[in-house]
Amino acid sequence: MELLSQYTLSPYRNYKVSKRTNKGIATFPTKTVSTYLDYSVDFSRKLQDDERVLSGSVAITNGFGLTIEAVVCNGPYLTAFISGGNSNNSYYLTFEAQTNLGGSFVQDLILPVIGKKENIQEKYSFWAFTEKIKPPNTRPPLNAIRINDRYLLNDSGFFMGI
Repeated sequence: MELLSQYTLSPYRNYKVSKRTNKGIATFPTKTVSTYLDYSVDFSRKLQDDERVLSGSVAITNGFGLTIEAVVCNGPYLTAFISGGNSNNSYYLTFEAQTNLGGSFVQDLILPVIGKKENIQEKYSFWAFTEKIKPPNTRPPLNAIRINDRYLLNDSGFFMGI
């Protein structure tokens, strides 16, 4: 098991906010439809010496198909774990961070998506309580219950989580 506090962020998907306000919107490197990746914003240039990101949110302000699976704060970073998306779309993401000293910072970014969506149902094994359940055609969420490399499904065909 890897703790998120010890997770090493990808330097290729990490945007460092400048001290000055930029006129344009920055762009993350292109994501493919079938990947599940971390995208981070580093607010260190805006923070005071003892200040750190305490909480935050990431919103998709246009389109559909892209999924924010989880949002994690670690020091000056606000990280979103993102999956899905529709090919040849650019999504506008708003990273909003709140700090331990009461500061609030917002950063808008563009995430272009390319590629062909794979049928990911075959990659995961499931356990259901009845034979009538059809396995979902989505990636299991981070809080899905997994036993012996199989995910549990409830009677409605949704992942059981903790």
